[in-house]
Amino acid sequence: MSSAYEYEIKVKRMKASGLKNRPIVSLNGGVKVGDVSDLTLDSTNVQLSAILLTGHEGNSVVPYPAVRHIGPDAVTIDDSRIVQAPANHGGIEERRTSSLNGLAVLDEKGTVIGSVDDLEFDEESGRVTALLIHHGGVMGIGGSHQKIAASAIRGIGPEMVTVDLTPVASLANLN
Repeated sequence: MSSAYEYEIKVKRMKASGLKNRPIVSLNGGVKVGDVSDLTLDSTNVQLSAILLTGHEGNSVVPYPAVRHIGPDAVTIDDSRIVQAPANHGGIEERRTSSLNGLAVLDEKGTVIGSVDDLEFDEESGRVTALLIHHGGVMGIGGSHQKIAASAIRGIGPEMVTVDLTPVASLANLN
């Protein structure tokens, strides 16, 4: 028997690659401000920090917290004035999510378990929920895919991503 106060929290998850080329629209201005070219990742907090755009005024950035909704046809923001010129984020370690594709994924035992295929994230918060990896196959054909909870990520470096898949860490991954 359910109570009238019970509710289910649904987290909408999406792949980072699923936003590529999607238009960004200003709700107040009723205009398209650009198309998604990439996302930036704050690798310290394992969270999306910004959306990179291409448009009629060149390259620009929308801070991820300014995203109102990610719809099937467009990403909406409240106002085009939130769009900024790309800048150096002084001290926050950020990188383009597309630069992670193909990086080796190494477990705590020192074994390469695959390569990064994509990231999955919570649309509302921008928090990365999983690392999607590919292993096996020849030249990208065949093989298998695996989803690793973001809480297992130990480090994101320039050459590889390290993960901790020990049983204790795996228990912590069961949200």
